[in-house]
Order: sequence, then C-alpha cells, then structure tokens
Amino acid sequence: SLVGLTETPSQALESPLDRATLTRGQRRWLVAILLVAAVVRVFWALYTAQGEPIDPLGSGDQYYYWYYGQELAAGRGYETPAGDPTAYYPIGYPGFLAALFWVVAHTPIPDNLTVTTNLVQAVLGTASVALVFVIGRSIFDARVGLVGAGIAALFPNVVFYTGAFMVETTFVFLCLVCAAILATHDWATAPPGRTRLLVFGSALGMTALVRPFVFFFLIGLVVAVIVAGGWRRAVVALAWVLLPFVVVITPWTVRNLVVMDSFVVFSTNLGDTVCIDRSEGATGRFRWAAHEGCVSPLLPEVERYRGNTRKAIGWVLDHPDQELTQIVKRAWYMSRYDHDGLLEVESRSGGAFLGHRVRTVLGHIADWYYFVVFALAALGIPAFLRRRRPARLFVVLSWLGLLVIPLGLWGNPRFHIPALPFLALSAAVPLTRWGARIRSSPSPDGQAPALEPVPALTER
Repeated sequence: SLVGLTETPSQALESPLDRATLTRGQRRWLVAILLVAAVVRVFWALYTAQGEPIDPLGSGDQYYYWYYGQELAAGRGYETPAGDPTAYYPIGYPGFLAALFWVVAHTPIPDNLTVTTNLVQAVLGTASVALVFVIGRSIFDARVGLVGAGIAALFPNVVFYTGAFMVETTFVFLCLVCAAILATHDWATAPPGRTRLLVFGSALGMTALVRPFVFFFLIGLVVAVIVAGGWRRAVVALAWVLLPFVVVITPWTVRNLVVMDSFVVFSTNLGDTVCIDRSEGATGRFRWAAHEGCVSPLLPEVERYRGNTRKAIGWVLDHPDQELTQIVKRAWYMSRYDHDGLLEVESRSGGAFLGHRVRTVLGHIADWYYFVVFALAALGIPAFLRRRRPARLFVVLSWLGLLVIPLGLWGNPRFHIPALPFLALSAAVPLTRWGARIRSSPSPDGQAPALEPVPALTER
C-alpha cells in the first residue's frame, strides 16, 4: 500500500528509518533519474553560456548579482557602481557568486565565470532532485520519492534557470535542504531534538539571506511540533531554531546598521517591491517604482526604502478592498505560465540566441509540463493533511508558504519557481496511487497481475 493513502495501522507508525534501505531496483531508478537530471542541466549550462551580463537595462537583476559578486571577490566591498554602500539585494546570492568567482581567480579553473557558474548551478540543481527523493521517501515512501524526483529532474523551467545569474537555483536547493532536515526526522518517536533544530535554524538563516521568503517554514515547524508534542514543545523548538537563525543573519544586519546607518535586516529593495503594485492604476504586474504610489526614485536608498514601505502600508490600510482584488491579479500573473527562465537566459547577454522555433517549442513544453504537474499536485495535497502526520504538515505548509508570500508583492512568474520541486513531489502522490491501482487490478481472466516486473516501484 502507499503510505498515507491506503496504509495499515502498523505502516502509519512506520518511521523514515524503516524505509532507509532501498531495493536494488529502486537504487537503479534513483541513479538513472539523477544521471538524467545531471545530463540535462549540464547540457543546458554549456549551451546557454553565451556571455556575461552587459548592463542593468538589458540584463536586469542578473547584472547586479554578477557585478556585486565580482566586487566582493576582489575585496572592494558591497557598493554600487557609483561607489555608494548598498543593501538593495540580500547578501546571500552575491556572496555565493563572490566565493565562486574568488575560487576561479585563485585556482587553475578556466577564467570563464559564466560557464563555471552555470556548471555549479547544474550541480545544485541535480542535488535538489536528490533532495526531492529524500523528502518524498521520508514522508511517504520510496515510490513517491522516485516519481517526484523523476518529475523534478525534467521540470523545464527549473532547468532553464540553471543558465541564469539568478537566485532561483540556489534558493530552491537551500529550501529543499531545510525541508529535508526536518522531513527525515523520526517524528514517530518525538519532535526534533535540539541538535537537529539548531542545524535547521542555521540552514534557514542562510536561505533567508538569499531570499527572505522562508517564514512559513517556521509556521510549518510550529504546527508539526504541536501535533507531535503540544504547545510547550513547539515554543521550545521555535526558540532553538531562532537562536542560530538570528546568529546567521546578525553580521549582515550589523553591517547595514554601521555602513548604511539603518536597521535593514535583509535588503532595502522591499520598499520598491511592495509599492510597485499599490496605487491607482496598479495592474498586479511589474512597473517601475516611479509612479505616484512610490516616493521619488532619486532619493537615497534608505530613504526610498522607508518611504516606499510607509506608502505601501498606508495604501493597504486605506484601500483594503482593492488590495484583495490585487492579490487575485498577482496570483494570476505569478502562475499563468512557466517559461520565464528562457527570457532570463537570453536577457543575460543582451540578445536572443535560441532561435524563434527553439524558443517557441521549449516555451510550450515548459508551460504544459507545468500545467499538468500543477493539476496533479492539487490532487496530491490532501495526502499531506491526512492522519495528522507532522512531517507532511511541515512540508506542505512550508511550500504553500513559498506561494503565499509573493502575493503580497507583485505578480512575478519567477516567484513560483521555488515551489516547483514541491509540486513535483505532490504530483507524485496521485500518480503512484493510480499506478498501484492499475497493477493490482484483476486481469481479463480474473487473475491479479504479478508485481515482480516493476520491483523499483512496488517493493519497500
């Protein structure tokens, strides 16, 4: 039976440790899936290594990530091209690029930052597929983990972002690391212990420094521990997680307080981001933060951050009905297609290089893959909520939170990218269930078919 769907009482209490050993067939499937994931990503990484970001207008955020990574690697600090200290982007991804660029500059690795970055991101993407399997096996069983990993391995838009100087690949990997830390715990015995919670808090802090969309992970933790051990344990668990979380983010916050004379926890671009879609004429989509709903873009960075944040809060308080309407519009624009990674890859070096037919075909494949997986994932969500399984509750609340938080910003398609591996895992649940029903259904002669031909998906 599929754990959580047709499980027996003894299976309901089965821990991840009971499913630690894979059959030979399952190991072969896992190796094959990871090889496919690696080959696809390495091919795309090399194929799209067409040059470095050219300027802010043509390459957008990619230019600044690349620029700040180079500046930090050279020891020149985190400053704008004009020489002013900045905290407009969180330090996580520029810091990651800086470490990578420094290694390239001080080792015999060929001095091609685009190829090197793409290949490293291909490794992170492949590791993310492995983590999808680990999470799926831990909270369901190996079959769900294998099917989820297989879907994630070929998720087109996730692969596309391998070839861009964007945070998505790194952020997805770190989110999955955080989820795996708690999903692999044996919740059948007790809530996670202090050591695991400290590790989780440290990983969550590093993830937040890449993109601070991770606070639903804390909500997921609290709910899961309440189910497993009650309120008191939940409060204690949250305290142990917040301790290393605060330690990890404090150096960056102190730097901002000293250098920019302002208490900026993560970044100053929050001001621009929240004011974009909060004014008369807002559509739910991107606009430059230069309209009447925002302060003057010529103000210094910190003043603009504070002013735009105040304006956004004031708008929501004065127009709550319009804010609800805008949330619906943001959800539509955030989820209506899934090929934006192609646009990011081609905008990096300032010109289209894929060819119209290739771009069109890849775009259609990516969109339809996404729509099908999204529909299947919706069918799989109830399995996360049944029987009050703490690990499943933690995972589903965490990845749904990755979709909820951007609804308070504006409708950017790439905001849904971090949820795609979790969608793949959720989609694997109904696929595995249907597969089990087909294999167990009677044959025309009235005999149930044998299950031996597919041991990788039938054996524990």
